[in-house]
Amino acid sequence: MNIDIDDILADLDRDTTAIDSSINSHAANDTTILGSDGIDTDKFRHLPVLSAVGDFEKLMAHWRNERMSPELLPYPHLLMERTLRRVQEQLEHIECVSMGYLEDPSAENSTSESSNNALSNKLPLLCMEADLERLKFVLRSFLRCRLAKIDKYSLYLRQFNDEHVLLPLSELLSRQELEYHDRHSAIMLKLLNRAILRHMPPELQAVDDNDGSVKMVDEPEWNRFVFVYVNGPKAKQDSDPRLQVNEMGQQFYPVTIQELQEEAELTIGGIYVMRYNVVRDLILDDMVQLI
Repeated sequence: MNIDIDDILADLDRDTTAIDSSINSHAANDTTILGSDGIDTDKFRHLPVLSAVGDFEKLMAHWRNERMSPELLPYPHLLMERTLRRVQEQLEHIECVSMGYLEDPSAENSTSESSNNALSNKLPLLCMEADLERLKFVLRSFLRCRLAKIDKYSLYLRQFNDEHVLLPLSELLSRQELEYHDRHSAIMLKLLNRAILRHMPPELQAVDDNDGSVKMVDEPEWNRFVFVYVNGPKAKQDSDPRLQVNEMGQQFYPVTIQELQEEAELTIGGIYVMRYNVVRDLILDDMVQLI
């Protein structure tokens, strides 16, 4: 069977038109789901602006860490704000290219030349759409993983509202995630109270009692084994007081394994299997990545 190139381009035109028409109709919903968290970023203005490539690499690292970590990691507010802004700008650029708004209207070309220019723009447009869909997949997967942990550790996250907690819930979650957590936990507690708790004695109505032999609040599995890659400081000029040098001249991070009462050396560039609680601080400081 012969397949004409015009048929393929016609299908691409229909797909592009469908994508372009859906941008305006779903732009508000996408912004609501993946939008900026609204955190006050004035105190971070002194930080250097990272490139799009650097932000994508950091996003991939956060995505892998979130998927492999047993706990809910802090939300990267500034990184997500920059990434989502670039996604919106790329959507607008693709729409302008597909509609021909970026072409020079004063140029007088023949019909054949115009058609050739239109055909030459199809492949770059298709590549841009494919690359954008890949980025949107990572963003959706990252947020779905976080929402699943919010559902699982709903009662545990309520403890972050206490004053003695070092990391407040507003920094751990985005604005949308915080709203989702509040509404989800309120609905679950209301359901439990109406269905079960109100029919039980008052001393048995607590849902966050951990004094007994069985804990009622699910906590992250801190002793779970994870694979880690030691990347070290981001730049060579960055100094880390925790870094040490062994006899071979290699830099490493010393960690203590409490069960064995032994110290281990995590050499930069090495891959290790460790319990999560042993390398948790290094992961939060972005010196170690989960793989």
